[in-house]
Amino acid sequence: MSEAESQVRRPIRTTEDWECERVDGDPSVTIQRPRQPRNRVDELLFDLFDTPTERELELDAVGSIVWRHCDGETTTAAIADELATRVPNERIEPVDETLSYFLAQLSELDLIRYASD
Repeated sequence: MSEAESQVRRPIRTTEDWECERVDGDPSVTIQRPRQPRNRVDELLFDLFDTPTERELELDAVGSIVWRHCDGETTTAAIADELATRVPNERIEPVDETLSYFLAQLSELDLIRYASD
């Protein structure tokens, strides 16, 4: 996929099980993720140790900004622009690479997909 194509992709959340609150004026998103046993041994251990079936993923202010814009309407280029205006440069430079890496992590966790055109 070319750089131009990646800029017009529109990420969309795959879960609605999340909440956002303000911490010191910054948004903080917490995502609830189901935790599934991978095999019978995991299943036994989950039962034995009463392992919770949900796991919380807390995003920092930058991740929270990105997550809130993963609505299937906003392009990755628009998200990058939003980050560039709201977050100090040294924290996220280069913006496009940082954003791509974070979106790839969310995709690997099956928390986002890309809206079809």
